[in-house]
Amino acid sequence: MATDPGSAPLTAPDIFKRIRKQIDTLTPELQRAARWVADHPSETGFLSMRQQARSAGVSAPTMVRLARALGFADYASLRRPFQDAMAGRSLEYGSRASALQAAPEGTRIARLAQELAGSQLEDVRSVQALNAPAQIEAVVRAIAGASRVGFLGVRASFGIAFQFCYAYSLIARNGVLFDGLGGILHDQVEVLDRHDVLIAISQSPYSAPTVESVQAAAARGVTIIALTDSALSPLARAATHTLRFRADSVSFFPSMIAPLALAELLLARLAARGGKAVLERLAQVERRLTSQRAYWRNISRKAPA
Repeated sequence: MATDPGSAPLTAPDIFKRIRKQIDTLTPELQRAARWVADHPSETGFLSMRQQARSAGVSAPTMVRLARALGFADYASLRRPFQDAMAGRSLEYGSRASALQAAPEGTRIARLAQELAGSQLEDVRSVQALNAPAQIEAVVRAIAGASRVGFLGVRASFGIAFQFCYAYSLIARNGVLFDGLGGILHDQVEVLDRHDVLIAISQSPYSAPTVESVQAAAARGVTIIALTDSALSPLARAATHTLRFRADSVSFFPSMIAPLALAELLLARLAARGGKAVLERLAQVERRLTSQRAYWRNISRKAPA
């Protein structure tokens, strides 16, 4: 099962697939180690093997045996894809597009659709694989207990922030979208204080305005919830809570499917635990939208006689 020198380098998701495929064949101790790796991809990349073993509750030799059971010569080989993932992505839009253009014309559409679908499924699955239920619940509690909830994302992440804020506004009145219109992003975020929550969304390469706004808000005591692609991202380092997602894509641009799935998960949980207040808020919104005729209704009318 070792990697062929001529094949593409293994990625962290490839290792997750191996773990899922072989988990039932491993000893209980190896299963414990494997689950720790799957749940802590960033820590697998930057902690020493002994530190990882202690965190997983196993011996250091167990980590070596896990690597060999998964087809690696040693543990360093198993953790290398996680280290590569943490290195961050440079701006490679042009090179990625060139690779797409180089694909054979006859197989381009079918192959691209298949590869995109597979990659998108892995992105969505990463929401569950990278975030423990207790982490998600802690974020939901922080949002539910906040005086105001700010939503921040720029460039590619703005669409996620907008969708998150819009859907949140259907169940609560205290959401604020920071759009930076007119170049006043920092001024907008400055309204938050220690009673508030700021949900910030970014992935590698990380947006400077988002990072700067998060750092400034954290210094004022604002509770920061980072939705990002690495525990080592600059958002995560300033955050009170961090939820991670995978943003890989075979296209030229990073995928935004996983952060959207993560936002939908948080919204569903907020609605589920919101009780009567959420139901009353939704009823108010539904009445308002109906009175405003917000949605098209194709009502047939008889032609005049």
